[in-house]
Amino acid sequence: MEMDSSSPRKPIHVMLVSFQGQGSVSPLLRLGKLIASKGTVVTFVTTEFWGKKMRKANKIVDGELKPVGSGSIRFEFFDDGWEEDDVRRGDFDLYLAQLEKAGKQELPKLVRRYNENNDPVSALIYNPFVPWVGHVAEEFNILYAVLWIQSCAVFSAYYHYLNGSVSFPTKTEPKLDVKLPCAPVLKYDEIPTFLHPSSSHFTALREAALAIFKNLDKPFCFLISSFDALEKDVIDYMSKLCPIKTVGPLFKVAKTVVTDVTGDFCKPSDQCLEWLDSRPRSSVVYISFGTVAYLKQEQMEEISKGVLKSGLSFLWVIRPPLEDLHLEAHVVPKELKEACDQGKGKIVEWCPQDQVLAHPSLACFVTHCGWNSTTEALTSGVPVVCFPQWGDQVTNAAYMVDVFKTAVRLGRGAAEGRVVPGDEVAERLLEATVGEKAVELRKNALKWKLESEAAVAPGGSSEKNFREFMEKIGVKDNGK
Repeated sequence: MEMDSSSPRKPIHVMLVSFQGQGSVSPLLRLGKLIASKGTVVTFVTTEFWGKKMRKANKIVDGELKPVGSGSIRFEFFDDGWEEDDVRRGDFDLYLAQLEKAGKQELPKLVRRYNENNDPVSALIYNPFVPWVGHVAEEFNILYAVLWIQSCAVFSAYYHYLNGSVSFPTKTEPKLDVKLPCAPVLKYDEIPTFLHPSSSHFTALREAALAIFKNLDKPFCFLISSFDALEKDVIDYMSKLCPIKTVGPLFKVAKTVVTDVTGDFCKPSDQCLEWLDSRPRSSVVYISFGTVAYLKQEQMEEISKGVLKSGLSFLWVIRPPLEDLHLEAHVVPKELKEACDQGKGKIVEWCPQDQVLAHPSLACFVTHCGWNSTTEALTSGVPVVCFPQWGDQVTNAAYMVDVFKTAVRLGRGAAEGRVVPGDEVAERLLEATVGEKAVELRKNALKWKLESEAAVAPGGSSEKNFREFMEKIGVKDNGK
């Protein structure tokens, strides 16, 4: 990397390629902003389908460099080859095959363009569900890494499932519990649902994730959005088997970078925080099930009954389902609207979750337990009511309740096949917000908040791992 002293040294160019969807884009963009802040140029790439949403909600101009710390970041979007309203988008098996086909054509064009403009890509980083990016990196002989956007426990589950070294449920033994090395026993319905024989949900995502584990020796590093203190035993064990580095929680890492670069798919409500300001301390239940998890209308109505019965104020994110999933929009129950009219609650389509979770008026968080929401709650010191649906959510819920001890359980996942009644919802809400149990949950959550802050602070485990990663791609720590 040495250059003639008379010529300025070009910043290293790192390209990040993300699967579409807020749950994939957010953690990779947080990492990208951190990388850029150290004096690099970062190009963040995802599909044009998702790019339209990001442009609409954020101040994004394709290819325009925006300053971040001592570096910069820009966005590029590629066409996945299908019209925006193509009904096939709702079929993940079909869509992931199309995405790979289009991506393998479009991403090389982008890399070549930068090469020809004397701005070559030095490293490629991608997240799960787009494993084909590794093939593109190899085609151009580019150093590459994977950002694993789920827990290390889930990483271990995929590894041992594919490796065959641990027994998982089968069609003949569907209720077999799973004992991963250096981890508590997971019940059959607490393993990632993609690994259960009964699962038929988003099977293409399962195959895409497993594809990463079939080529573990190819990426030079697997970055994990977790931190050592949170999953110490399984991290120590897995780090002996493959080159993993914890660099999270990326939610906390992002707060160390001052920038106006954002990547939300929807503009957050400006009124959320103002409304929260008007509420008493620890009095509001925040409810959000992410962007993909979808509850039946009947379940939404029962949750509504439970919230109203609890007597707690509420901030509830209810938004239309993603267009490509072709699902019916929820009807907001009349009683819930009336409660909002009376000032008891607020319903929004999207909100700045990081700021909501940090707000003193918040009492607890009802969540689907995606890893982003899980780590955001943990590292904000907020008790949780777990209502997982599928994928890694059921595993995260098990850890939140039994290991991290910051949550109560409302359900066991969509495979449970039941509608949780309103009375039960009210009981869990009050358990998480009132009395001895609530005090214990908040105390444990605050402990993890402090542990996460230590991990990303100078000299902390995640900060040290990130510095070593940056040195590997040629960026020395210059104290910026």
